[in-house]
Amino acid sequence: MVTRWRNRWRRGRFGPDSADALRTATSAAPPPTGATPPGRAAGRNPFTRLFLWCAGVDRTLVETRSERYRYVGIGVFIVLIATLSAVMFALFGSVIRGGFTVALIPFAVGWGVLIFWADRSIMAEPNYGDLRHVDAGSGTRRAGWWSHGRQVSQYGFRVVIAIGAAFLVTEAVLLLLFQSEIRRELDRSHTDQVAVAQRVDSRGETAEIAALRSEKRANDDRVTAAEQAVTEAADALAGEADGSSGSGRPGFGQVAAQRETELRRLRKVARQTRDEVATANAVLDERIEKLQSDRQSRIDASVAAITGDRGWITQERALHRFLQANRDNLLVLAIPWVLRVTLLAIDLLPVSLKLLAPPTLYDRRVRAQAELSAYRTRRWLEAGRDSVDQLADLDQVRANTLYDLAREEENYRKSTRLGHLRNGG
Repeated sequence: MVTRWRNRWRRGRFGPDSADALRTATSAAPPPTGATPPGRAAGRNPFTRLFLWCAGVDRTLVETRSERYRYVGIGVFIVLIATLSAVMFALFGSVIRGGFTVALIPFAVGWGVLIFWADRSIMAEPNYGDLRHVDAGSGTRRAGWWSHGRQVSQYGFRVVIAIGAAFLVTEAVLLLLFQSEIRRELDRSHTDQVAVAQRVDSRGETAEIAALRSEKRANDDRVTAAEQAVTEAADALAGEADGSSGSGRPGFGQVAAQRETELRRLRKVARQTRDEVATANAVLDERIEKLQSDRQSRIDASVAAITGDRGWITQERALHRFLQANRDNLLVLAIPWVLRVTLLAIDLLPVSLKLLAPPTLYDRRVRAQAELSAYRTRRWLEAGRDSVDQLADLDQVRANTLYDLAREEENYRKSTRLGHLRNGG
């Protein structure tokens, strides 16, 4: 068989990337039932061709129906995973922004396309093994654990993306799953924060208002004292007039006249005091009202900010408080990890298939095609080296021949000249 391959290669019957030549060289038996005939690509159905392309396989190397089903299924999985990634991105963005918006669609589609191309590239990457040891009649060395380790390092970026997406998307799903509980936690937290905000006196309005009210009470006490003095003066005048107090002589005499004059003076002082206090209290009331209004405005703004704060970080804190309060409930504690592991397993399905699944017939054909290409390259290199060596040998032979001819010509010339001289010429 090796001799037959070598002769066919020498006659140029194998093209650079000819899958038909590979089938001719590696398969002499007729194709099994359900296999694709040689020279015809598998998958005449457009959906089959589409999903085979999504799986990153060469349709010309997929010969059996079971292989076709397998790789069509992988292509469907890759499309579904990319679609799920786009939906999860939109969900996460909606939770962060507090609602869905059309502006999220391009970013979600871009994320899905990125995941699709990453998974397709992973599935399409061939694992040839070590092709450096291909020589006449020997195959490639099978990939060992070191090769899988190298693949893991190559696919590390995809693993990191999957882990990060699993954790972030799980948080968004948990916020939707425990939405009622989170709303109750937020309401309770907002109530406590509002109570604290109403008690906070950041600018000292409470003390200032208390001082103004104390000043107002002092002004009112001045009015009360002035009115009390008027009342006492009026009582003294009445007692002097009827003789019940004062001098004890009824009638309106000199003492009564003095007390009447004093009463008029006190009434005038009381009126002036009332006017001054009314003016001063009006100013104080205006200042107190302004301070109370400013304070209430700040409190209302704080309350509005507190009650309207339903962003992602606030919801995460409420979710954390809810989980801490229900840490004795195993179901509540298990749900986040079940979601993370499930999303991570789904997201890493192409990588796990690439690393853990045993090689298929398609993989063996790809490896055989690579082996044939490597062998062809090696033989081409050897032929090129032989050609260079032969040309160098020919140049050396030509140089030696020219050297020998020149020496013979010189010897002949010398011998001819010497004979001529001996003959007396």
